[in-house]
Amino acid sequence: QVSQNELDWFHQDSETQMKKWQQEKKENREKLKTLKGTIKKHSDTNERYLKAIDDKEKQYNACLNTFLETSNKFANEKGKLEELIKKSQDNNQECEKRAVKAEVSVLQTWKETEIWKLKGTMAKAEGNLRMLKALS
Repeated sequence: QVSQNELDWFHQDSETQMKKWQQEKKENREKLKTLKGTIKKHSDTNERYLKAIDDKEKQYNACLNTFLETSNKFANEKGKLEELIKKSQDNNQECEKRAVKAEVSVLQTWKETEIWKLKGTMAKAEGNLRMLKALS
């Protein structure tokens, strides 16, 4: 009878332990379900962020490519303009040299013309002087 009582107590303890374990199992399943939901939410959020990062990276690369193309275009244009400026400066110096030569030529021609006129006036004066000497 003692053994039967012990066996009954053992069964009661086992059932109590079993109910306790089943309750813990149920609680653990609920926690697991909650954690799976949280994991799903975090996973979805992570995927959204990854997609947003990919989109932003694509936008960045597109803007970077546009910037590089524009920068190269302006660098080429700047080089061409610098060449044109240099060429224009060279042409300007050449024109100034030609203008100075032309002005010198005009002044020399004017000088020669004035000298020729003076020589003509001098020749007339000498002729008049000879004429006056001959008359006197």
